[in-house]
Amino acid sequence: MTEKNIKSLRKSMRLRILLYSVVIVLISVAVSAGVSVATIVNDYLNEKKKELGDISVLLGEEIAIEREGGLYFSFDEYAERYYAATGFRVTFIGTNGEVLADSRSRENIVYMDNHADRVEVQEALETGTGSAQRRSESFGRDYLYSALKQELPDGEVVVVRLAMEVDKNKIAAEHGRAMVPVSVLIGIVIGGALAIMYMRQITTPIRELEKQLAEMIEKTRKAENIRSEFVTNVTHELKTPLTSISGFAETLQGGAGDRPEVRARFLEIISLEADRLARLIDDTLIISDIENGREQMPKDADIDVRQAIDEVIETLKPMAESEAVTLHFDCQYNMIIGGDEGRFKQLLYNLLENAIKYSGEGKNVFVVAEKGNDDCVRVSVRDEGIGIAEEDVERIFERFYRVDKSRSRDAGGTGLGLAIVKHIAKLFGAAISVESEPGVGSTFSIRFPV
Repeated sequence: MTEKNIKSLRKSMRLRILLYSVVIVLISVAVSAGVSVATIVNDYLNEKKKELGDISVLLGEEIAIEREGGLYFSFDEYAERYYAATGFRVTFIGTNGEVLADSRSRENIVYMDNHADRVEVQEALETGTGSAQRRSESFGRDYLYSALKQELPDGEVVVVRLAMEVDKNKIAAEHGRAMVPVSVLIGIVIGGALAIMYMRQITTPIRELEKQLAEMIEKTRKAENIRSEFVTNVTHELKTPLTSISGFAETLQGGAGDRPEVRARFLEIISLEADRLARLIDDTLIISDIENGREQMPKDADIDVRQAIDEVIETLKPMAESEAVTLHFDCQYNMIIGGDEGRFKQLLYNLLENAIKYSGEGKNVFVVAEKGNDDCVRVSVRDEGIGIAEEDVERIFERFYRVDKSRSRDAGGTGLGLAIVKHIAKLFGAAISVESEPGVGSTFSIRFPV
């Protein structure tokens, strides 16, 4: 993914987050307003319920007092009087559910249904008081009911019921208007807080993704630079022996081959350059296989560390003898590590070959294999050679990097030996370290996990 794509993604996500934030705020405002209105309506109805109850008690007591004093007014008169005074519908119901009087239906009372099954009437007859909010079967409207069981002086029992028509939309419009600005403000605050929380939850992984993408792009750039540099170096390294081979071949063709001693020398040089060319190609392919994942470390294979190092030392003894270098090996325990034995030997071979090449006559090279305190196997190669300057230590594992370029080429090196060591160590999951002092020597240590 390119930087342009990242910017486009960032812009798209910002617009999406803004849209979602606006939606969250609007939903919060709507919910806040809805809850506020519902609360206002419920509080209003609870107040009216109490008011209906108080009035029904007052009406019941008034009837009882007046009848006890000898005043006998009809239930219709009480219903009309209290309806005119309060605006509430007033109904008198007998214990059998018969409607005795109703302020809203005085003329048609005979047609009204029996009210014995009304919830508020049943509760009043059972407990003394009752209430309900439901749709009136008589008028087809929603009402809030409050009923009272009243015993009169003559022993008659009657249910005094008051009712108020309930229009929640009207109540909300009349009594909730003042709360709308407050509800909107509360909704904005809550919505804003939720939007901020949402943005944090969304933007945190997005920032992390952007960081990872930026790192990926940077790694890709570095990989491209490394690849480009590698191609340039490989081309140069291949060109050097090819030029040499071509030059000496042309010289031989031009007549120099007529002299046996010249021909033999030139053919020897051509052979050496061809060997160097073959090693360079082989080393390049090894690194390519490891970097591209074509090299897989076997999981169940075991390596006898002592035996593998012995075999590498035995292979390099002729070279060490020709350089007058003495090889020493110290391994006090039998140690086993997992992995590819061929790659392990190649790693040791490259380190030992370098140590021999850069030691000089009469010097020593020490190989030590030991068990570490952190449950690992530590293999070190120490030489008494020219050493490595501090500024070069960090770069010696780079491909084609040479501390002493002329000496390395004269020694037949490809410049890939330590790069291969680093890649093989990585395959093993091993850690590699270097200690060096110019004029004293170098120590390469590899810690292999067991």
